Amino acid sequence: MGGVTEPASGNAGATESASKGGLPTLSLILPAYNEEARLPALLETLATSAEQAVAGAGYVLREALVVDDGSADRTRAILAEAEPSHPNLRSVLGNGENRGKGAAIAAGVDRAEGNYVLLADVDLSTPLEELPKLGRAIESGADIAIGSRALDRSVVDRGPGHRKLMGRAFNRAVRTMTGLELRDTQCGFKLMPTAIAGELLAEQTCPGFSFDVEMLMRADRAGLRIAEVPVIYIHDDRSRVRAVSSSYKMLRDVAGLARRV
Repeated sequence: MGGVTEPASGNAGATESASKGGLPTLSLILPAYNEEARLPALLETLATSAEQAVAGAGYVLREALVVDDGSADRTRAILAEAEPSHPNLRSVLGNGENRGKGAAIAAGVDRAEGNYVLLADVDLSTPLEELPKLGRAIESGADIAIGSRALDRSVVDRGPGHRKLMGRAFNRAVRTMTGLELRDTQCGFKLMPTAIAGELLAEQTCPGFSFDVEMLMRADRAGLRIAEVPVIYIHDDRSRVRAVSSSYKMLRDVAGLARRV
């Protein structure tokens, strides 16, 4: 693949605009599609504990970029109402088109001003308090640190049994088709330097849920070091992901990626 170069260390290229206190800054990237029911809890976290949780990992929270992916409910209105009273909140509003999670993530990364980006789900199913685990992996030399629900020390709370089984089957298929050795490509909790994220996403061909696989395949092909870290994951029954239909489409996308990338 072209365009992505391996840094000399996990922190290379990510310290040019560190905060005044010398700590690296972090942009939180949160895609949102029809999330009026779950946004209040996110906004509460941003107003109360987010900065402290990020600081506990050795970063300064530069911003929380909530990217609206063509919502048809009150998501945009809620963000507009909340932004004046949330100094770290920045809403990214597209043209109203629902393009997919990957496209929303790419739009957020493109606007990120922090040294690092943390990709996360709007329900914070993996709490921000898990960030230090990923931060330690970066400090130890990884270029990208990803949360995993499939390792021995992972904790998955309240996830339906059929979703767990489908997740394991999907990841086996991903490993077979792509050669990636990762056990969980789809956990939404991922940390990396903003420059690396931008380069990987610049060539995005899968704007939907398969973007994780594409991004990690491109990183792997570029020789970047990916650390998979066990995290806590709390399933939200209000998730808008439809496991069966989404998994089928994702497998088709991965098969195409295996040929192209």
